[in-house]
Amino acid sequence: MTHQQDESQNYKRIARNTLMLYARFALTLFISLFTSRVVLQALGFNDFGLYNVVGGFVSLLAFMNGYISEGTSRFITFAIGERNEEHLKDTFSGALALHVMLACVILIAAETVGLWYVENKLNIQAGREDVALFVYQLSIITCVLGVMQTPFSACIMAHEDMGIYAYISIFDTVMKLVIVYLLMVVDTDKLRLYAVFYFCVSLLTSSFYLLFCRRKYSECRFRLRIDGKLYKKMFEYIGWKAMGAIAFTLNGQGITVLLNMFFGTVINAARGVAGSVSNIVSQFVFNFQTAMQPQIVKHYAAGEYEKMNKLIFYCAKYSSYLCMLFGIPIFIEADTILKIWLGNVPPFAATFVRLTIIQIMVQAIDFPVGYGINAVGKMKLPNITSSLVYLLILPLSYLAMKLGANPTVAYLVSIICYPGAMICDVWILHKYTKFNRMSYYCGILLKTLFFVVIASILPTVAHFYMPTNFVRLCAVTALSLACSCPLIYYKGLDDRARQLVMEKIKDKLHIRRS
Repeated sequence: MTHQQDESQNYKRIARNTLMLYARFALTLFISLFTSRVVLQALGFNDFGLYNVVGGFVSLLAFMNGYISEGTSRFITFAIGERNEEHLKDTFSGALALHVMLACVILIAAETVGLWYVENKLNIQAGREDVALFVYQLSIITCVLGVMQTPFSACIMAHEDMGIYAYISIFDTVMKLVIVYLLMVVDTDKLRLYAVFYFCVSLLTSSFYLLFCRRKYSECRFRLRIDGKLYKKMFEYIGWKAMGAIAFTLNGQGITVLLNMFFGTVINAARGVAGSVSNIVSQFVFNFQTAMQPQIVKHYAAGEYEKMNKLIFYCAKYSSYLCMLFGIPIFIEADTILKIWLGNVPPFAATFVRLTIIQIMVQAIDFPVGYGINAVGKMKLPNITSSLVYLLILPLSYLAMKLGANPTVAYLVSIICYPGAMICDVWILHKYTKFNRMSYYCGILLKTLFFVVIASILPTVAHFYMPTNFVRLCAVTALSLACSCPLIYYKGLDDRARQLVMEKIKDKLHIRRS
């Protein structure tokens, strides 16, 4: 197979995986928006709040699972890229052992400190204490199942079987829709029923992951073989990764506390609204990056640094284009969108949404560089630098608020600091793999900024000269897409990418070449 054919196959694989992830996201988003509303109505405010506070406390105990699972995915993907079957089996066994240990720690902590806290410190409605403990115990088991399932789901992602991953996620979401129906028709204690059904769905999902992986992948068998060197690498990776993640989390939660301290809960509501919009836009962008991440790790494992850096470049470039398509109309029409969605919009919510869109744009360009660093696996330097940048945001925001700045200062400080973290990441990747920094800055950062400015001119004119209503929202969105798409197609894509796009369009339209 020639280099061009190999690259074409990679493009098609990534495109197929991305489409599967987007199909999963669209369905799960639609069902989640519906089910959350119905579950709230079925349980009522008190029981719904009780379930979330108890389940949220268990999730807090499982804080480290996210970072261990990211390390698991990286090491399994790396082993696949090395094409070393024995090393792959050792890696999976090591990852499974780590998750078993984590599950045991969570179980012990939940049944001692956690149980004491739930019984003595949580503000539970009188007469619902027994139900709270019942929900708590089921939440613990559900959490442990989720931790134990992680190595198996990581294998699916590493093998790029996104279709199976999407189908399982869709099954999980559809079953939650069934739960909603049962809540509406079954006459019993609905909170107990909801906890039992939710646990059953988690058990079914975990069982499917286990059975599928054991049947499909030969490495998904535990064997008692301790590879000290491998375990050391995994612990170092997870430890340094956790440091950066904790700094990022403390920054996010710290900003929320600061806003509450200086401006009250109304501003927190605005931050919550901006966070919801941010999650939706982020999913559109980062689903694409999820499909490309395994290929980045595999190229590095195979010693194909040039291919890896090229893929990182493409990932950052196309992520910025996706962010443009969704971000520009949301940025311009944030007030109208929030008014239609919420009716009564908290003060500063639209401004927070706009500033969040800028943050997502920076992250969309920076995260692929982070994937390259993750592939290398040397996490000490990048996490020290990123931690310093993220933790710098908090004192600067506090100082500005103390001097009388309005709530937007927290977002503005982040927008100023985030590019600093990005510059550090690019420098580190260059240090590790000779990543081309000037091509990145000129070919992605400056070009994206130029595209955003050009594509925003006509939609902005429409925004200011049309009356505020749904028609203007549609017009701004249509103009934004009409300006962005040709710009991206003719000036943003290379010849091979344009050819693949046209082939895909012709296939969909059933146009046969003569």
